[in-house]
Amino acid sequence: MSGPRLPGGRSLAVLRGRATPAGDGSGRRRLARQPVGFWLAVLWLGALSFFVLLAPVLGFLADPEAYSRDVQQGVGWSHWFGTDELGRDMFARVVWGGRLSLMIAAISVAAGILIGGSMGLLAGFFGGWADTLLSAVINVLLSLPALILALFIVTVLAQNTRNVTIAVTILAARAVARIVRAQTLRFRQREFVTAARCMGARTSRLIFREVLPNLVPVVVAFAFLALGLVIVGEGSLSFIGKSVPAPAITWGGILALAKGKLAAAPHLTIYPAVVMFCTLLAVNYIGDVLMRRFDVRQSLL
Repeated sequence: MSGPRLPGGRSLAVLRGRATPAGDGSGRRRLARQPVGFWLAVLWLGALSFFVLLAPVLGFLADPEAYSRDVQQGVGWSHWFGTDELGRDMFARVVWGGRLSLMIAAISVAAGILIGGSMGLLAGFFGGWADTLLSAVINVLLSLPALILALFIVTVLAQNTRNVTIAVTILAARAVARIVRAQTLRFRQREFVTAARCMGARTSRLIFREVLPNLVPVVVAFAFLALGLVIVGEGSLSFIGKSVPAPAITWGGILALAKGKLAAAPHLTIYPAVVMFCTLLAVNYIGDVLMRRFDVRQSLL
């Protein structure tokens, strides 16, 4: 027995099947055929995650705050990234700095997706005054330079981990809100949403069963790009001394401490900068690939 039909003989099930790109698994097959660079990026993030997540239990990792007589020692077997002016192991400091920097980034992106995604979804789906009000808030936030906005928030609220996380969360939320609103505006006019509405579906069903599942691939892809944005934002605040205060360690804080020692001890700057650069390159590359492969807007046109 065939399912409910719309004028013209088109079935609601058929419309849904055409509207859901993950249904035939083509996105997963295309993902499996990614170039070597994609898998190198995944490998880098996997290795980085191993070190930063297991840092407290890795026996070979030195104490990042332990002083030694090996002051500003270069790269060697005992100190993979050398030591700083106090004899502290730079590899351990980069790992622990990444632990805090990536924790702030992950929390900020997750909160940004929740807050910004909700704003964009409501604005795009309901339109009218809700769209006008929420779009005005989004546009005001987007009109402000990212670093100036984050610096203002940290200065007003106080300089600690929580407030730095709030500041970079706003950076992520405003970007997520914009892209989710644009995608929602596109999907709310699609045939499968119109069909469900004609069948008497409630607003909650239209949002959570018809629109939201199609937004997930784009949001997941954009989350990687947002991670890069947030890492740069927190690193910039640390570099100018407005992020998490010492003795907490972040990548930006490590670079800030080493900025006057580039000529005498270049390893203090080069290795933390390379790790941060490779991480940004990896998340942006993966995000770009996923946006191309799973962007519902492009795959359904």
